[in-house]
This record gives sequence, C-alpha cells and structure tokens, in this order.
Amino acid sequence: MQNQLRKTGLIIIPLVVFVDQFSKYIITHIPCRPDVITVTSFFDFLLTYNRGVSFGLFPADGILGKVILLSLACVLVLWLLFCLWKSPSKLESISYGLIIGGAVGNIIDRLYCGAVIDFLHFHYNNYSFPIFNIADSAITIGVGLILLQQAWHFVKNKQVT
Repeated sequence: MQNQLRKTGLIIIPLVVFVDQFSKYIITHIPCRPDVITVTSFFDFLLTYNRGVSFGLFPADGILGKVILLSLACVLVLWLLFCLWKSPSKLESISYGLIIGGAVGNIIDRLYCGAVIDFLHFHYNNYSFPIFNIADSAITIGVGLILLQQAWHFVKNKQVT
C-alpha cells in the first residue's frame, strides 16, 4: 500500500515538470511575440523573468543570491521527497508530488536562464495579481491540499475528544 502511495506522488512530479516546462517553452518561442497577449479582459500572457523568490520578493541578481536560492530550493525538494516517502494518504502523496514538481520546474528555470519564467497575468481594473506560472500553481494547489487535509484531521480529532 505504501509503495502505491509513493508511486502516485512520484508519477505526478514529472508530469508537473513537463507541463510547466512545455508551457514556458511555448511562451518563450512564439515568433514575433507582442509584449502582452490578451486572452480575456482579465487575463493576459505577459512574459517576465523573476530573479527573486515568490512574486519577485528578495531579488537575487548576484551569484551569491542565486546560489543561496538554488541551494534552499534543492534542500526543500529533498525534504519534500522524504515527506512524500512517509505520506500516509493518497491525497498527501499527490500534494507532495505537485509541490515537488513545481519546485523542480522553477529550479530548472533558475539553472537554465538564471530566473523563473512567469507569464500568467490576472488583473481587474487597477488590481494586478502577481504574474506566475504552472509550477507556481502546482505548488499553491499542493500546499492548499495539505492545509485542507490538516484542517480536516484537526476538526475530526477535535470532535472525538
């Protein structure tokens, strides 16, 4: 049973990496790409290169900053792989697979071009959500699922006592 749970998470990792890297390849290789590709009144494709952490925080333009970010990301992936290995449920295994796949996708960007490729841009009137990518989405969904599962266990255990 435990091997099947691990396998589920381990299958998700390369799927997320593939979809993320393929989408980034497509957006960066559009011939004669305009600055903004408007899809709807509230969504655009807007290619940016994020040299910092989430949402452009803590920019790491120097070599030391890049090494620190890559090192932290690699350590985090190793820790998450350990968590995946120990995950007691299919949902948790899927969640860790999403997070690891997203982290690996962004690590590949940092290694390949020195920054994370972001291109999904949601906006409404004067509000603009920070630009993100498929890897960021996978990480967010994975973390959200783990938080929901933890909240569910907390509520369930609280009702019993």
